[in-house]
Amino acid sequence: MTESRRQTYLRIGAIVCASLCFLNYVIIPPMVAGWDAQSARIDELRRKVDRGQQLLDREDSIRQHWARMIGANLPAEVSAAESVAYQAIGRWASVSGITFASLTPQWQNHDEGYQTFECRASATGTQASLSRFIYEMERDKAPVSLDEFEITTRDDHGTLLNMTARFSFLRLNASGGGTP
Repeated sequence: MTESRRQTYLRIGAIVCASLCFLNYVIIPPMVAGWDAQSARIDELRRKVDRGQQLLDREDSIRQHWARMIGANLPAEVSAAESVAYQAIGRWASVSGITFASLTPQWQNHDEGYQTFECRASATGTQASLSRFIYEMERDKAPVSLDEFEITTRDDHGTLLNMTARFSFLRLNASGGGTP
């Protein structure tokens, strides 16, 4: 092999090595990152399509649930709405046997087209009576949501408990009463 031919092979080898290094450090990493990002977007879109299909499959059930919520809406008049809420609270308390220490109501306006009648309550009872109160609240047809509660003991034996709770009744405005 001649010296010039050997130098030509070495130059070609050096160019190939430099090209491979250039590809490895400059071209391939951004391509791989782009592929990974595209794969993540495709996976997210697939999850969204699956979620949309699940919603479409459950459309009748969701519409029926929405119709029940609209039907259980508090009345438009404030005093009638408060009366419905107080009657529901009274039912739950009488069935469960708890005693209220305080009940503080307050109307909340929301930009999304609905109002809530929020109640902060402090009540005393046994574990069974407090759990029955929560059970009655959750199964009632009134549009109520238990937002938070805390139970603490009032005696050394833990037989008498105190519950502080925040729950709210829903009232959809006329503009908020459409379809979901």
